[in-house]
Amino acid sequence: MDLTRKQIGELLKLPEKYIVIDRATYDPRYPNDLKVFKLLEKDDIDFKSHIPGYRIYPDYAIGKIVNQGIRLLVCLLRPNLSDIPANMIGHTKLRGLLYPNDQISVFIKRWQDRSKIAKFEIGIENQKGILVYESTVYGTLIKKTRDMEAESS
Repeated sequence: MDLTRKQIGELLKLPEKYIVIDRATYDPRYPNDLKVFKLLEKDDIDFKSHIPGYRIYPDYAIGKIVNQGIRLLVCLLRPNLSDIPANMIGHTKLRGLLYPNDQISVFIKRWQDRSKIAKFEIGIENQKGILVYESTVYGTLIKKTRDMEAESS
């Protein structure tokens, strides 16, 4: 199943303008795997706001892509979930740099799901198939409070 930005926004319950993923591919035969794609456009705000004159894609922007990808996978696995997925990064390794006009493929795999904690492994390749990022993320769910529900309305 191929998902557009609009469909991703609907699943995440976010306006499309806040979606940082361009598209995603999910195959229900492999329910623990998700692949997301992003073109790092040269005028992307994250290039401009990082270090002026040094056009590399910053790690915090990669974190936004990974976070939305994990949230998307959780939404696909548990469509009726009303809690908020929160995560903790256990390991991160930047293996290469990302530049304007790079096309990245993000592979997300859920490895384990013990009680309320899940482990996700993430790998990011550039358009040349070179692994530029890897991480392990542990996720859990936090209960929505009434204040959070009122803000999201």
